[in-house]
Amino acid sequence: MTAHLLARYIPLLIEGDERGLRDLFSGVPRVNDPHLGWVQEARFEEFVEESHQGLRVRKAVVEHVATVATGSMATEECILTMMLAGATVSIPVAVAGDTADDTRLESVRIYHSMWPLLGFHLVRAPILPVLAALVLPDVIGQYHDCLARGDVSGILRQFAPEGALREAGGPVLVHRGPDALRQFFTALFSNGGGIALEHCAVADDGISCAVESVVTAWGRSPLPHQAAAAVYERAGTGLLSEVRIYDDVDHPALTH
Repeated sequence: MTAHLLARYIPLLIEGDERGLRDLFSGVPRVNDPHLGWVQEARFEEFVEESHQGLRVRKAVVEHVATVATGSMATEECILTMMLAGATVSIPVAVAGDTADDTRLESVRIYHSMWPLLGFHLVRAPILPVLAALVLPDVIGQYHDCLARGDVSGILRQFAPEGALREAGGPVLVHRGPDALRQFFTALFSNGGGIALEHCAVADDGISCAVESVVTAWGRSPLPHQAAAAVYERAGTGLLSEVRIYDDVDHPALTH
């Protein structure tokens, strides 16, 4: 099976192949980077070269995880591993994009946490407009309803028995099975409620569903509105086998 165009984005960036990257797009490249925001024509050459040099020095390699693709949208998931201050760091990355009529890309949006790189989170402004009429499908919609209400028991019912959630901070931050998930969501909702999100885009292939959103509040704490993404993988039963999160949302203070 031929890899989706989005699966080539980070390998080409590691190689510093500006021509190859330009060939992924139907027109002028448009990339939204977690640190730099929108990178377009005037900055693209510099962006590619600086990214390439940084990734080369850190001996970066990329491992494909999964791709969710529909006719007009797709999300590529991968793990970017590099050396940082003498240690190996692995960062889950989601590369989301819109596909033009000729199957090339119109834009690319990169989602990952800056915590493994910087040791702190960066507030990232919303990337896409919120679509108020957007309805999330089946178990994903039920999951988000429970997430918004801070309903631990309800959200656990959306997972298959061996279901898991991977946090944005790294591959080791995985909570698998009912006990681990209950502990995770109990802590997540301990700030007086659930997580409020407004949704912007959905790519659903029937097995996996990628959602791009804007996070607006965490329990009792309003947050600066910021971009986030997640991929939801369904088990054969229709319940969630895995949730993989890509954001850089900082935990709010748990006191007033």
